[in-house]
Amino acid sequence: MATANVVIPPLNKISIIGIWMESVIYGFNCIVYGLCMFVLLRDGKSVSRHWVLILTSTLLFSLCTIHVAASLRQLLEAFVYVPADIPDYSNLYWLNATTSLSILKEVLYDTLVFIQDIVLIWRLYVVFDRNWKVVLFPIIVEATHMAAAYAATVIYTINPGISLYDSIVSRLGLTGWALDISLNVSLTMAIATRLWWMGHRVASLSASHPMQNRYLATVYVIIESGGLFAGATIIMLGLYVNNSPVTLTGLDVASQLAVLTPLLIVVRVGLGLTHGVQRDYERMSKSRTSGSRTMTSNTREIGQPMELTSMSSNSRSFAKDMKV
Repeated sequence: MATANVVIPPLNKISIIGIWMESVIYGFNCIVYGLCMFVLLRDGKSVSRHWVLILTSTLLFSLCTIHVAASLRQLLEAFVYVPADIPDYSNLYWLNATTSLSILKEVLYDTLVFIQDIVLIWRLYVVFDRNWKVVLFPIIVEATHMAAAYAATVIYTINPGISLYDSIVSRLGLTGWALDISLNVSLTMAIATRLWWMGHRVASLSASHPMQNRYLATVYVIIESGGLFAGATIIMLGLYVNNSPVTLTGLDVASQLAVLTPLLIVVRVGLGLTHGVQRDYERMSKSRTSGSRTMTSNTREIGQPMELTSMSSNSRSFAKDMKV
């Protein structure tokens, strides 16, 4: 009785390309993390003020370093420490997604995404004047998302023969990714909308001296940088739905993007790497009369680190001035 040949996708080539891409993004993360610490610590007195971002940024960078180190070890095991009696070992190695290194990387990915989402929820909390009611529903959604993600990892670990694409693991995975995409997009838009509204209210204070919305550049940065990870998650969801063998390798790239996104927002806003709106606003501010300088002092430079604590005090000032 003839047996059908099982076609194994070229997982060795897929994995090499994926880990190479991960390594490139990790190199960017090293540079961006250094710039992030410079932005947060440059005045020498901001540790207590920016401790949340300092802690989460360092934790994210440490975990992504462990992730890329685990990928390097996998390459060694697949292509260097090869048993002589197993043909096509470098390809068969990647078929087993329940090795200790594979599980470690999956847990690291889940954790990196969780921390990135927590930072996003925290920013929402700050720009809405630390109103806990605003973040209550996002916290519930994030808890559900992470419960599904960690549950899928645990079930797949204790059941090595279970299918990734047609089982409870797939249902949990799809649920987790769908919730993550929804949360990232909605929170990013909520933060951007809030900042735009705050800038619009400030601009409307002086009818005789029209001025740009000073937070418009920050809004652009948040949407652009936040779109990196959201886009990667959407792509991975599409690959997973189509049972693509690239899905697991895509987690390597996404793990690094989960770190790059929040760090990039801090660096771009802190160093003023925006679309030039800030420069236009500063030029207009210098030409205003002394009577309008009081308002300028109430609105800080958008080059401040994106911890957004300054945004909180500003929004309270706006509400008081306009009795909102």
